[in-house]
This record gives sequence, C-alpha cells and structure tokens, in this order.
Amino acid sequence: MAMIYCRECGARHSDRAKSCPKCGYVEFDASKSMAIYLVLLWFFGIFGIYKFYAGKTNQGIAMLLMTVLAFALLPIFVIALAGNEDVFVFLLMPPMMLLIGVSIWAFIDLIIALCNIKHPEKIFAANK
Repeated sequence: MAMIYCRECGARHSDRAKSCPKCGYVEFDASKSMAIYLVLLWFFGIFGIYKFYAGKTNQGIAMLLMTVLAFALLPIFVIALAGNEDVFVFLLMPPMMLLIGVSIWAFIDLIIALCNIKHPEKIFAANK
C-alpha cells in the first residue's frame, strides 16, 4: 500500500482508496474490469475499442480513424495499381504503415496493461 496525493485537493490517501476521503474525488471508475479491457484489447486492439472502454475517447477515435482509413485506402491502391507491379509495393506503404502503426500502439498498450494488471487505476485514470 502506498500513499498518493489527490489530484483535486492535494490530500494524501491510500492508493487503494476508491476516492479521496477529504474531497470525494474519484481517480478511476472502479466498476471497470481489467479482464474485459484485456479481452477488448486482444480481439479489437487495432480498432481502439478498449480505449473507449477505458474512457480515453480521443485516443479511441484516433485509433479507429487510422484503422478505417487504412482499410479504405488499401483496395483503392490495389485497384489503381493492378497493372503496374513495379510501384505496387511502394504505393501500398501508406495504408500498411497506418496498420503497422496502430498495431504497435495496441501492442504497447497490451504490455502496459499486463504490467499494471493489479493497478487498474493506472489504466482507467480519469483524464483531465
């Protein structure tokens, strides 16, 4: 058990407390499950669904847009380059780089989640 400072009032309290005993500020939503977070991360990682579950909506939107854009651009490039194999691989790089980037992002979040599995307050922290 460690002592932490409240982000709202600055009072010291236990890191296991659900809220600050002085002001009542809730650090994270204790009803969220790490198991559900990890399942969403494992199966829908590149879509950012787990970010929405954790309350990090802006990051979830960014991941979702990157993935949708990559899947939308991929067939366009394949159709446009059907007869020209020389530049095929080079011009497929933008959608592939988006998919690789969002995959790395999800993989790093998986490592972070597994390292903090006993500290959900670090995953579900309130964004201010």
